[in-house]
Amino acid sequence: MNDERRPSTRRGAPSRITLEDAFDDVLSRIAEGYRVDIIAKGRSMLPFIRSQRDAITLSPLTEESIQPGRVVLARISRGYAIHRIETIYPGGRIILRGDGNPYQREACIPRQILAEATCVRRGRFLITQGSCLWWCAEYLWPSMPFLRRALLFVYRRTLLRWGC
Repeated sequence: MNDERRPSTRRGAPSRITLEDAFDDVLSRIAEGYRVDIIAKGRSMLPFIRSQRDAITLSPLTEESIQPGRVVLARISRGYAIHRIETIYPGGRIILRGDGNPYQREACIPRQILAEATCVRRGRFLITQGSCLWWCAEYLWPSMPFLRRALLFVYRRTLLRWGC
């Protein structure tokens, strides 16, 4: 006898949604002018945003949203990414980079940027755009690959293991 459970097709049975469907819902709410909270997944924005611990508030784009240093949600070739804008070239090409990425960068164009991160909730603690900690992550986090790699190594070997 087969012990495998098959998804039920009855009415009211739980159904599975894809990541694409979930982001469609999030993006439709943002397009209506709402702010949406999502749980962070992935390590590309360490130490600023921690996976499965932090909630990110996504807000509709404004005139000031697309500028270097801003954290944005973008649709890139491999899916969705919440990364910091590193460079904007005159032709409209935008380079994104996660705080936890020493070398890797993604390229996109302005229409691929879908929302802006305006707040990070870490437990009861809020890191809001414009706060001191946000400013430090935006302006003081090193852009030099070797220094960034060294600081990430120390962070992952010490503070991350201690739960910070």
